[in-house]
Amino acid sequence: MPTRCHLSSFRFCLCLLIVAILSGCSSRKIVTAVEDQSTIQRAATETPAPVAAATVSPQIPPEPPKAEPAAPVEPAPVQPEPVRIEKIMPPPVVEEARRMEQPPAPTPTPAPALSSQPTVRPAQPVTELSDIFFDFDRFTVRGDAQPVLEADAGILKLQPDQQIVIEGHCDERGTSAYNLVLGERRAQSAKHYLQVLGVPASQIRITSYGKERPFCTEHSEDCWQSNRRAHFRRP
Repeated sequence: MPTRCHLSSFRFCLCLLIVAILSGCSSRKIVTAVEDQSTIQRAATETPAPVAAATVSPQIPPEPPKAEPAAPVEPAPVQPEPVRIEKIMPPPVVEEARRMEQPPAPTPTPAPALSSQPTVRPAQPVTELSDIFFDFDRFTVRGDAQPVLEADAGILKLQPDQQIVIEGHCDERGTSAYNLVLGERRAQSAKHYLQVLGVPASQIRITSYGKERPFCTEHSEDCWQSNRRAHFRRP
């Protein structure tokens, strides 16, 4: 068992160790504080270097293009108004001359009186149509008959309400039955020609009398020629 002397020496060493440790910590703190104060004093004494101010050059706007001077506009020559010189007249004569220069005012036309009865137009005179002639035993429209039919077509187209009848006639030669057929073909040829010229078929009727109704009763070529015809009449 340790003795009392040993315990005392151990306590003494332990105390020395604690004192050494405490003294070391305190000295470190003091040194640190002194270093901090010297650092602060050195930072305060040092003067910071002046910072050069950035030079900003102002932007100069480009000069606008110079406008060319406009050419001088010459004023239009002023034409003097014509001076009307009136002769010196007495006032009544001047007024009379001015009235003669002014055109007369149009006279108003009175409006026609309204009537409940319809207006009756005067009847137009009926223009006669011309006949055409044929060769012996033929029903073809001849060249001299074409202008006649053209004139008849113009009259009929101007009077669309008028109805006509085309009669076919023959001379005395031949039988009655044959001449009836020949007369009908002559009337049909004239009607067809008028239709080609623009006359409506509803405006035309045909019939045949053959040799039963002659226009001339003499026994000659001239008389027979006058009977070979297409006769136009109104019903």
